[in-house]
Amino acid sequence: MLEIKEVRVKKVNKGNFLGYASILIGDSLIIDGIELHEGKKGRYVYMPLNPRLRKPQRNSAYPINNQTREQILQLVSDKYDEETEE
Repeated sequence: MLEIKEVRVKKVNKGNFLGYASILIGDSLIIDGIELHEGKKGRYVYMPLNPRLRKPQRNSAYPINNQTREQILQLVSDKYDEETEE
């Protein structure tokens, strides 16, 4: 499990695209440009793409297992919901 210390969300709400997120891992790494989407089966995240690799597009950061992806999704979704309620 990652030690995610901070989550920031910028709401967009365009169709199924809910917004952007950034996460702080430990005290040493920020991943910015995570996209939160709403789909038919629930929410999901897209990890940031490397802008230098246009074809094929490749993620510049990504979780290596489903448990880590689910952790990121849960924390980003919770923060999005928290900010939507305010």
